[in-house]
Amino acid sequence: MTTEAPPPPPKQGGLQALADSPAMDTGAAAERVTSVWLDAWQDPVAGLQAYSPCVRMADLAGDGEWRLLVADASKKLKVWKGTSLQSEHNLLEPACAIASFYSDTNHPRLPAFAVAAGPFVFIYRNLRPYYKFTLPTVEIEQKETEIWGDLRSDKLDTQKAFDELSALRESGVGLTSRSLDLLAMEEVPAREAFVNGTKNTPLVQQTCITCMETIKKNMEEPDAVSCIVIGTEAQQLIILDATGTSVLNMLKLPSVPVFLAVSGMLDVDYRIIIAGRDGNLYTVKNGEVTGMVIELEAQPCGLVRTHKSILVGCMNNVVHSFHVKGKKNYSIYLPASIVTMELLSVQRQRMVKALLVALSNGEVRVYNEKHLVSIHQTNDPVMGLRFGRFGREDNTMIMTHKSGTLSIKILPRHANLEVSSNPTGPPPEQDIPLNVPKKTKLYVEQTQREREQAIDMHRIFQRDLCKLRLSTARAYVKVLTDGQVAAHSPLLRTCAAGPRR
Repeated sequence: MTTEAPPPPPKQGGLQALADSPAMDTGAAAERVTSVWLDAWQDPVAGLQAYSPCVRMADLAGDGEWRLLVADASKKLKVWKGTSLQSEHNLLEPACAIASFYSDTNHPRLPAFAVAAGPFVFIYRNLRPYYKFTLPTVEIEQKETEIWGDLRSDKLDTQKAFDELSALRESGVGLTSRSLDLLAMEEVPAREAFVNGTKNTPLVQQTCITCMETIKKNMEEPDAVSCIVIGTEAQQLIILDATGTSVLNMLKLPSVPVFLAVSGMLDVDYRIIIAGRDGNLYTVKNGEVTGMVIELEAQPCGLVRTHKSILVGCMNNVVHSFHVKGKKNYSIYLPASIVTMELLSVQRQRMVKALLVALSNGEVRVYNEKHLVSIHQTNDPVMGLRFGRFGREDNTMIMTHKSGTLSIKILPRHANLEVSSNPTGPPPEQDIPLNVPKKTKLYVEQTQREREQAIDMHRIFQRDLCKLRLSTARAYVKVLTDGQVAAHSPLLRTCAAGPRR
């Protein structure tokens, strides 16, 4: 049995523990797995360049017909209804994430739509601009403010200011983008021109959004009021109110957040799992950053929350599963690098939550816990991946490809994603008996018999040895009684010494 990728040794640290039984995809196991998806529709000329955070589905009209919204790199927001492109909307900035949420309890239930771009969150209602929220400015170091104030009042020359700013950066102080631009200049005339052109402008540092999700406020209903959760480049986690116009809570994080996994309700009990740029997982519980830190072997490239497990994909082609309390459950070693991950949640007679993983070799895999249940091969690598409701179909998979293609797959209602549908364990070749020679078979049987009956064999040996001693003693007595051997005979001395052990 050969594995597709050799598992690297697990890294110790933090609350990470060794997995009891790492899951490895063997070639024989992967060949037996087929795709469970049905082809629904594909548009090879869609021209989309969008990743997973910029792909969403929402019931924009409140008629039960869910639309597909994609914010691509060309600063266009495209809306699909069924298989037709319904509308296009220009964006002011390239989007890094989009989200749909309900901001009120009015009827009919029409969701708002948020587009995160740079330091702004653009909120749309009825696909029309409604409000622009600007992130709070970053607090600037007092010493840096004093240096630019002295430059403005001509108390400090450019060279001395350059040296002081360089010393601040070397001491670990976070500088503004203006100071960093000045320190990046090597020529003195360029520094003078830059300082003269910017010293009279107020020193303000804006941050930018790195990730965005939504959290339910007080109910778990699909159309319940939600709030926006934002991660910023300034190592901040910001929770906005339901209207998206003010800040409810702002937390300082140990690292820059790149992925968010939200669960719970804001007014009841909630937990936010954060994947940081430093390669660690952090947890925010009810508005406080907990002390639990999970160290990863490599940088994260995907994060999914299922039940009480945290699934994080790393750049070393491994998906790790952790309990919410930090204990490691298992690891899945993949044959190619991970592009994106998504949660597959199916609500039928029994709720099933699985993991969707898109790989750089064009495969889209479905894992139920650590068991591989489906492999779908695409001719074009996947860039963006979403699972949810589209149109009137509950279980659809939306994919955007590297070539700009948009494809939609449907999960059949009779598809079985349970673990029992995919037999795991040793390959069937293990049950085929080997052609063992007779002598080898006899030796193995004899060894097995000795192993199983070792105590009885030892007792029989001791009994035979005692019988031998008794027979020797009787023969010695008989010889002495008959007088057939002289007292100085060597045989008599040998018998008197007894049998050798």
